[in-house]
Amino acid sequence: DIFIYSMNNGRWGIGAHQEKAQGFDTETAYVFNDTPHEGLMPHHLMGGWMHSRPAWTPDEGIKCREVDVSVVLERADEKRRHKVPRQPPKIMQQAAAKQEVVNDAA
Repeated sequence: DIFIYSMNNGRWGIGAHQEKAQGFDTETAYVFNDTPHEGLMPHHLMGGWMHSRPAWTPDEGIKCREVDVSVVLERADEKRRHKVPRQPPKIMQQAAAKQEVVNDAA
């Protein structure tokens, strides 16, 4: 999972499980916007975003935009419907095979 959050320094950051584990009470991020947000949402900021690969580098290709939550939920639901079912765990396969043997014996 990836999260966008307000860092301790008043800037927007994008991070993952390490930052979540800290309750987002941090100044660390993989990507951040160098402009103090002063309460503005990330898609309203004019400053550029920076990434940490290999060092802090401005990246004009990073864009933050507002999305309609219902569209995001629809897409997630669509992905779930088209997901290929995974194989049942081996223990369940073995239990089903034993059940077939019992049914055949009856």
